[in-house]
Amino acid sequence: MDKLMDEERTYLTLDEVHEELLNLLLRFDAFCKEHNLRYSLDSGTLLGAVRHKGFIPWDDDIDLNMPRPDYDRLLKIANYLPTDLCVINASNSNFTGGFTKLCTSNIRAQEPSYDGVMEEMLWIDIFPTDGVPENSELFRKSKKRIQRALKRNEWANINLNYERGARKVIKTIFGWLFRFQNPKSRLLKLIDETIACPGYESAKRVGCFFGAENGLWTLPKSAYEKTVYLEFEGHMLPCMSCWDEFLTDLYGDYMKLPSENDRQTHCLKAWRA
Repeated sequence: MDKLMDEERTYLTLDEVHEELLNLLLRFDAFCKEHNLRYSLDSGTLLGAVRHKGFIPWDDDIDLNMPRPDYDRLLKIANYLPTDLCVINASNSNFTGGFTKLCTSNIRAQEPSYDGVMEEMLWIDIFPTDGVPENSELFRKSKKRIQRALKRNEWANINLNYERGARKVIKTIFGWLFRFQNPKSRLLKLIDETIACPGYESAKRVGCFFGAENGLWTLPKSAYEKTVYLEFEGHMLPCMSCWDEFLTDLYGDYMKLPSENDRQTHCLKAWRA
């Protein structure tokens, strides 16, 4: 992300985005320590810690996960966050995902898919980790239902102008139809039903229903809850002890760099508010 300018603002470079994200992460880490909240680096951020000891060079976000009890408590005590920080999710905004964004009002950031739908702020993604059935096929079916509900809610609510060709036509038509089905209410109800069975406390294995569709990972809860500390941009931050199993499930040979064509970002533009 090069430094760009338009008539109204100067966009942050990727290095500047990394600096602001790291600051946001460290503030969240301090908040979690103060309130005894557990979390782990997740997905590309965890991969970055293992492979690069920091950000993946082309990445432009931070991913964390929290055990469902800690995630729910975070939402309950969010009013104790510093005044320039807030949490955004499908319950309190036009965001269409099944997870939460920790945002800073000091930095505006805009993804193409939410342009004109909601004003975004620079964020950290926080994914809840839930108890999952020991039967992997049951988990697969539950996650598929969640993903279908997420897709309906997304197509009904986001800006589809960034799509091109047949994909734009198909998503626009189905999005228009989905709007009549109240997809957000259906999604939130399905989430409540799904995470209750077996429930985090009763489960022996845990996983995430709300990440990427190919992220069909489950882990022993005892190993997930055991914390180790890995270096990230010069700071030692908490990670699940089973990080190798987790990264292998998600990425296979995770130490191998992807081709340049597969180095994806959110294509966001960020600027100081």
